[in-house]
Amino acid sequence: MFKVMFILVAAGLLVGCANEIEEHVTTDDSSPAIVYFAIEEDDLEDDRWQNFIKIAVDDDIITYVSLNSISILANTSRRDAAQLTFFETILDYNFYEQADLLESTLVGLSYTELAQALRDAYDNQSVDFDTRGFADLATRALASDPLERGPFLDGFYMSINDAIDESLTYFVHLFVVHGHIKAVHFNAFDVDNALKYDVFTGETVGEHIVEWRRQAELFEEALLNSQDPMAFTFDEQGLSTDIPGFYLWIEPFITLATEALAQGPVIH
Repeated sequence: MFKVMFILVAAGLLVGCANEIEEHVTTDDSSPAIVYFAIEEDDLEDDRWQNFIKIAVDDDIITYVSLNSISILANTSRRDAAQLTFFETILDYNFYEQADLLESTLVGLSYTELAQALRDAYDNQSVDFDTRGFADLATRALASDPLERGPFLDGFYMSINDAIDESLTYFVHLFVVHGHIKAVHFNAFDVDNALKYDVFTGETVGEHIVEWRRQAELFEEALLNSQDPMAFTFDEQGLSTDIPGFYLWIEPFITLATEALAQGPVIH
């Protein structure tokens, strides 16, 4: 079921969440809330979700908390997926509703109480999902510098390469939070919507496919660091001059990411 949904989304059926949180992160013009953010590493296997947290603090008081996760293909959030009927049937609970309820109890706490309150939610079994990872993220976020508002609109972005290469159509998914690119995924699909690199089958794929995915991840990491696909340079052969170890022709990656950002978030 997870695979079916992710492949459909890869083919273009994205669910956007662009403006869900922006109205909550300021109090008034004279006293703007300070925003903190943290996200887990993207190599997690648990439920195929990469957890992240966004926190707004005003005068040391929590004014907003968002508990969410991004899919392994960076194409939908856990909150959005939870609103699909079959997800609630599979899990026997609604992550969107439970997270929303928990977040409402966190607003008004001192920022020093947030991590413990999230751990208590797990210990008290007040929700059906594990909040300990979010507690760790809260600690890391609040110990980091505040996240300034970035240049992009929040939501999911996508671009598809119209050219067919080896019977594959290449695409990129970008996920933006508070104006910053926080998740990226490059892949391709064939005429049957089968992914070039499919993390869901568990089957052994050709080493050249695995190596292509390793290369794509190098560009993804570089893009997360630079936040600007146009910042990359390349030589006359079209090879990168500033991403160590990346030896693929870089222009298609730059073009897909640039087009996705230029088109704006995909919202349904």
